[in-house]
Amino acid sequence: MQPERGDVVRSSDPFKLGDDRQRPWLIVNNSTHPFGDQQYIAVAISTKGYDDSLPLTDDLWEVGGVPRDSFVSPWAVHSPRKEDFVAWQGRLEKAFVDQVVEQVEVYLR
Repeated sequence: MQPERGDVVRSSDPFKLGDDRQRPWLIVNNSTHPFGDQQYIAVAISTKGYDDSLPLTDDLWEVGGVPRDSFVSPWAVHSPRKEDFVAWQGRLEKAFVDQVVEQVEVYLR
């Protein structure tokens, strides 16, 4: 699997405890990532919504989706490796991904 910016992939979550440690992740890095064919920058997708969460509505998906109401958590950044991916789950619209990246930048400036 070679995901691209905007893809949603399932991978282990270093922030979760217990046996069910997978979650969907939104890939947000672009082609300038120095190891972009091996390692990625991703943000968590969760069924828990918080004040700064971005709702993941059905109309934002180009293809695929999630089975439950979900939210993107732009503060929950992870750098998964290609071999950590379990499954490809879909692709989100570019405008929404750009909005997520802008929110991540807010936390870093």
